[in-house]
Formats: sequence, structure tokens, C-alpha cells
Amino acid sequence: MQVKQLGERGIIAMIHRMQSSPPPGYVGIGDDAALLPGYPDGWLISQDMLVEDIHFRWDWATPEQVGYKAAQVNLSDIAAMGGQPTAALTSLAVPSQMSSEVLESLYRGLTRAFDSWGVIILGGDTVGTVDRLVLDVVILGKPSAQGPVLRQGARPGDRLMVSGRLGASYAGYMLLSHGASWPGEDIDARSVLTAHLEPHARVALGQAAAPFIHAMTDVSDGLAREVEELVQFGSVGADVWLENLPICRATRQIAAGFQSDGEDYALFGGEDYELLMAVPPSHLEAVKNAAAQSGVALTEIGVVTDGRNIRWLKNGEPVVLHGEGVAFDHFSR
Repeated sequence: MQVKQLGERGIIAMIHRMQSSPPPGYVGIGDDAALLPGYPDGWLISQDMLVEDIHFRWDWATPEQVGYKAAQVNLSDIAAMGGQPTAALTSLAVPSQMSSEVLESLYRGLTRAFDSWGVIILGGDTVGTVDRLVLDVVILGKPSAQGPVLRQGARPGDRLMVSGRLGASYAGYMLLSHGASWPGEDIDARSVLTAHLEPHARVALGQAAAPFIHAMTDVSDGLAREVEELVQFGSVGADVWLENLPICRATRQIAAGFQSDGEDYALFGGEDYELLMAVPPSHLEAVKNAAAQSGVALTEIGVVTDGRNIRWLKNGEPVVLHGEGVAFDHFSR
């Protein structure tokens, strides 16, 4: 069956069928508007769009992977605020000739990611007759009891901590752009392809670390840009220790195969969706414990300074970065 035969009501019925019923007090998809019960501490709201041939390609990813990634990208924004994701709206511009099976698989990926956190799709919109798929997701979440954790707020002396590994998503992108396909030919290829096609938002870590940190952001556009954004509003700077960056063996080997460096992938590649935090020294152990309980590796990669500039250091020596050629750009892919 084609999407144009399924129709908007059929799409709504499909989403109803694929997810749990909304909690008591909510009005979900199918009415004129959604209703979320009042919440005294405000709501976190974020929005991200995935566009065919810019953010994904059908010859690289399955429809379920596209939906799953769309959900995780949005969940990561809530994680970066230390919040609890709650509900979502999804809007689609979809080619009318697309099969309903593809669309159902897309939403299977969305609901698979959202179900882990009890996120309910409450509504959205659907438009046909376009030549490529556009999936737009709005996500809502509740801030922690201490309020949302912002990008600004880092203080001199805070330690810079980053979760997981960096550069793996870009390594996966490079393999795909040079003819590789899912699931890859070996364990290293599958590792970085998974990082690119099926990222995992650090929601549990963001919630657990929120009471102990001064600032936080997710690494969506490469570490270099995220460090800049973390310090630019606070009249502070940073020293970043390049030898400490958590870059896995697979990423280094794949980067070398393309005559590049794993550090460049980590600094400029983007789409890692790890968390970068400014942690006061007195709370380092608490944040490390939160990471351990969340099952996520955490690495200290630098320190916030009062110098109002960023120094990239390798074994104590200043380094000039030259990897901008791999920088992530939403308008270049």
C-alpha cells in the first residue's frame, strides 16, 4: 500500500497502534490539539528536523534506523538539560508514492526509542506530494527539581568531562560515503556505523549528573564547537587536553585509512550526541558515580579557566587545530 492510499487518518491510526496509551490527564494524537497536564516548574521544548539526502540516505539507513535516530537526536537535547523527556509531536512531508510499510518502519524506530523513556507521540501533521521525506520532531520534557542545566554557567576551576567516545559517528559517515553499507564488514566497521546510524542519547546520565554540575551541552556539532559554546557566555576560557580525548581504536584506524586523524573526527566531526559537562572539583566523584550507575564511561578532558580563550594542548604544549575540513555542517551534506 502507498502512503497516499493510507491517508492521514490511516497514519494516525498506525501511530496509535504502535505506542502505549497516553497517561491519565493527557490528550494525545487524534484530537484537534494535545493536552499536557500542568507542571509547576515549566517545560523543556526542543525541535529537530531530519531531511532526506541531507541528514540521512535510504541507501545507507533502514527506515527504522532513520526513525530511531530522529528520536535520539531530540532525546539528546533533553538529556543536555538534565531533564525527563515526556512527549513529542512529529510532522512529516512524505512522498505520496512511498509505501506504508516504509512509513510504519520509520515510526517503529521512533516509538522504540521513545518507549524507553515513556515518551508519547501526541500529534503533529502530515503533508504529501514532495520528492523527499522530511521528518520534524518536537519534544517536551520536565526539568529536574534543581531546574534546567544550561550551556552557560561554567566557572574557572570546573573540570571538563565528556561521556562515551568521540569521533565514531563521523568515522561511520566516512565509511558510508565511501561505499560501505550496514552492518559493515567487520566489528570495527559495525561499531562506528552503529554510532552514526543508531546513536544513543545520554538521558539517564544527564538526569543523574544534573544536581552536581554548573553547565552542560550535547556534542552534536563536534567537540571544538561545543567547548566554544560552553565558555563563550561566561567570560571564561578552557584548557583542553587532546591526549585525553576518548577516541576508540576503530575510529583512529578508520580515520588513518582516510589520511586523517581521530582527533579531527572528535573535534569537528559531529553527531556523537555525548554530553560535555563543566563539573566543580568538589563534585567530581558524585558525577563519576552517576556515570558508573548509568553505565556510561566518563573522561576528564580539560579545565575551565579565567583566560577567556581556549587553549588546545597536547602533552602540555599548545596546538593549532587544522581539522576544520571535516566540520559538521547541516547545509553541506
